Amino acid sequence: MRNTIVNDIIRLIDVNTPIICINDYDFARVDDIIAEAAGKGSKITEWNPSIGACRFNTKERIGVSEVSLENFLIELLQKEDSELNPVIFKDYYVLREIQSYFDINNVNTKVVATLQLLAQRKLYDRKFDCTFFIVNSGGRLPAEIEKYVSYVEIDFPSDSELDEIIEEHIKINNAAAISDEDFRKLRLSLKGMSHFEVDRALDMAMSNNGTLSAKDTTLILQQKKQMVKKSGLVELIDAKEKLEDIGGLDALKAYLERKAKVFKDWAKADDFGVKTPKGIFIVGMPGCGKSLCAKAAAATFEAPLLKMDMGSMMGKYVGQSEENLRKAIRIAEAAAPCILWIDEIEKAFSGVGGNNDIMTRMFGYFLSWLQEKKSSVYVIATANNADNLPPELKRKGRFDEIFCVNLPNAEELKAIFTVHLSKLRKKHPEEIDILLKQTQEFGNFARGFNGADVESVINETVEKCFLEGKKIDYASIKDTISKTISISKSCKKQIDSMRKIFDESSFIDATTGEMTGKK
Repeated sequence: MRNTIVNDIIRLIDVNTPIICINDYDFARVDDIIAEAAGKGSKITEWNPSIGACRFNTKERIGVSEVSLENFLIELLQKEDSELNPVIFKDYYVLREIQSYFDINNVNTKVVATLQLLAQRKLYDRKFDCTFFIVNSGGRLPAEIEKYVSYVEIDFPSDSELDEIIEEHIKINNAAAISDEDFRKLRLSLKGMSHFEVDRALDMAMSNNGTLSAKDTTLILQQKKQMVKKSGLVELIDAKEKLEDIGGLDALKAYLERKAKVFKDWAKADDFGVKTPKGIFIVGMPGCGKSLCAKAAAATFEAPLLKMDMGSMMGKYVGQSEENLRKAIRIAEAAAPCILWIDEIEKAFSGVGGNNDIMTRMFGYFLSWLQEKKSSVYVIATANNADNLPPELKRKGRFDEIFCVNLPNAEELKAIFTVHLSKLRKKHPEEIDILLKQTQEFGNFARGFNGADVESVINETVEKCFLEGKKIDYASIKDTISKTISISKSCKKQIDSMRKIFDESSFIDATTGEMTGKK
């Protein structure tokens, strides 16, 4: 992969690209790539906020005092032909961490304008053969200079590169060889981490017991959680829920089990001609198991669960929001096979197409990715109300299917009570065995409740019985049900409105598997 990146940069230099932008925080690796692409013996000068102008390899300051970026660029622009090399002036300049100069609220117009003029001179002055590398840990560039810029992305290490890194760590530390199965598990746990992060994780694992094995995947997973958390873009969820923990929603659970079989045996499915599973959209009443289904899917698919918060994508710099979305998707694709859960998607994309150009561009990129993606990232999007979402998101081709989750019926409420009561069996075996026989009655009493209401009823009853020093019994649960205000009563207007939408729109009913909407 490194050779590919170097070759890409050499190609950009050969076609006279004025500015090459690399967004990556592993500066040591980026520096090696730039040096290799520029070629041995090339003159590379760096400017960074700490030192000012300095020599690229040694970081030795050029001159006796720090030079501002503005003056550094202006001085380059004002160089006359007589001051250049005899034939062609071919130099490279690395501008590091300069995104603060492009802050949308405080743009340094002189820096932007000078970069624009330097890019134009590079294109039209044959003797001014200067290539600029902008190396930032994040952010996009202003529109005024972006037309002169080519972006280079350093992807996460491939499987073969991960194998090389693992083997290198074993060799350097004179550690014992590991089995093929342990090697495979280690490689899988390291997917989605940068070269720098992989090195740090393996160093930590090696220092733990002097060798590497599948047992180190737990430690690596903890490091991975920290890495994902630091990104602020996606969250790695340690989901323990299973489909059997969900009461009702039989059609949706059966659908996920079917997709999981394809997902887990993807190599054979692909050879057979099965299309890549895209994901599902679950819309429905709040507190009725949408999020629980996303979490349980991770266990069913035997894949990590990444949660994307669309609100965290928004950035203050020009183009940063779109870049954040691209990074989040890159993390998900690098961690594939995985589940990507987008919760409450309507809060991000409702009303797209108005005056919000940033959100419209993000929506367009997200749609294109959903439509064209080939990676084994299974997307589960959830929404309480899909009525205001653009129709482009809901059409076939974006998701495999759209499911509607309604308030549970009596049978489903019985199943939900059974799930929550069963969790108490270890601590109260005799009482719970009796109560499980009466769950049908609880389901009849609790009409209009959602799953969250049922969980609250059980929790309230257990706490009340503890404080009163008595056993958990039928009368106590029935009493709590009678005193609980269900969501269908506390949010009657909103629930009635959502029911009307479900009656008038076509979705797959998550319980029956039949089509909703008026015939």
